[in-house]
Amino acid sequence: MLKAITLVHKGAMEIAVHSIRSFALHFSTTHTLTIHTDPSTDENDHRLLLEAASGIEAKIVASKERGDRVKELLLSYPKTQSLVSMGTFYTKLEVPMFEEAPYFFFDSDIIWLRPVTNLVPLKKPNAFSTESWTWYNGISNHMRWINAQTPRRVNSGFHYLGQQFPYKKMEDMLAQGMFDPTNIAATDQEIFAYLYNEMEYYHPEDLKRSRVGSIYPLVDEHCAALHFPGKMWSTHLDQIKQLPKHATKPALDIRFEPAMPLTVTELLRMRVQVRMGNSTLLAKPLNLVRKMLRAYR
Repeated sequence: MLKAITLVHKGAMEIAVHSIRSFALHFSTTHTLTIHTDPSTDENDHRLLLEAASGIEAKIVASKERGDRVKELLLSYPKTQSLVSMGTFYTKLEVPMFEEAPYFFFDSDIIWLRPVTNLVPLKKPNAFSTESWTWYNGISNHMRWINAQTPRRVNSGFHYLGQQFPYKKMEDMLAQGMFDPTNIAATDQEIFAYLYNEMEYYHPEDLKRSRVGSIYPLVDEHCAALHFPGKMWSTHLDQIKQLPKHATKPALDIRFEPAMPLTVTELLRMRVQVRMGNSTLLAKPLNLVRKMLRAYR
């Protein structure tokens, strides 16, 4: 069976139990589930998470167990250790250090609507979900990212890793000043894109990301799963609670798309839009353009 992994923090508990319950409902015969937690969770949270995973082979990996092991693994990689010790988004990087590939990962604010026949990519060792826009705010020395054929629009909410964690590649990236963790908008996603650039994309309509202001009729959705970042699940919580009462939908054979590399043009576009988004005068027309373009992506 394929190993599946999720990562839960205290603030996500309200949705995480539903995320795990929905995954267990649809994948109990094909996957095992490892639930990683961060330091904010407690034993009662762990009990609730395992109860939600009823029906699937599941276990908890607490932050101390993972953290102790990661510290040992990073003894020869001080810059990586320093970054990971910052926590927040970078806690997710501990998971591929601790776990042996291959495995499939999903964020704990994702609701599964049906089984999937093929989470494993066919043409590349790794697969990631996508964004409509590239927001690689943490990158520095941009041409190094472009020359490395780093994919654009990578979202780590859903991902499959077929390769072990590349410690030297990570340490060299930091040593070369390619990432700026002091940027408050920097995330793990640009790091994953660089480290695992041999990837395909999960089709954005099969493993789907919710959009601000949109309400989704979950029973009628064709996609296999919906990702609700930024507590966008809160407007769907009543629907989510009712999902187990509905019949299980047929399994979906999800589509893959080739990864597209970053370009100078896209990075320039990204920087301009970041500045526009910070402008009270320009933010509204920019958001209107984004909304219009999303209809065609």
